[in-house]
Order: sequence, then C-alpha cells, then structure tokens
Amino acid sequence: MTTIIIKPKSKEEKDLLTLMLKKMNIEISLVEEPIPNYQTSEAIKEVEQKKGFKTMNSKELFTELGI
Repeated sequence: MTTIIIKPKSKEEKDLLTLMLKKMNIEISLVEEPIPNYQTSEAIKEVEQKKGFKTMNSKELFTELGI
C-alpha cells in the first residue's frame, strides 16, 4: 500500500488535491493533528530512510506519480 502524506499550504490547495486524488480513485484520509499519528510517523520515517519520496508542492507530487 502506498501512503501519501500531504500538508497543504492553504484550504484551496487542500480542496484541489482532495478532489483530484478522488477523481483518480486514490484513497485519501486527511490527518489534521498537531502531532503526527502512528501511520503518519511511520511514513515520515520511510521518507527519511529513502524508502519513499518527499515533494515540496503539488506539481512535484504529480510529476513523481507520473500524472
């Protein structure tokens, strides 16, 4: 299973990304907690251990996903 963690910069970006990912049939769950939960913490560790990738914006995310 692939986990995508997104920290949108604005409500507009959050809404856009949510809509786009849903249209692409990608399951999403938004985490809005001040402290990352277990799943988010594990995904962050994977990125730090080079088992995943980190992007700085939605354009870079879609490029990595081949969209």
